[in-house]
Amino acid sequence: MHIFLRNLKFFIFLFSLFLNFNSYLHAHMRGTFLSKEDAENRSLELGCEGIHKNQDKWMPCKNEKEFHIYLRK
Repeated sequence: MHIFLRNLKFFIFLFSLFLNFNSYLHAHMRGTFLSKEDAENRSLELGCEGIHKNQDKWMPCKNEKEFHIYLRK
């Protein structure tokens, strides 16, 4: 029984990591744009200011930290 509980705790831990990672990926799927104009429009929808570049794509808000804060609202 002790081994079962330990494995269950480990499974729950891994599952929570997966959910957090999946949420992060989903946020980027909703917030990366090829054009500056699309990122600016999304920034207005979210209520944040500015846009920023992430590799070869544009994202709303002045930085990624702010973007994730506005996504949670």
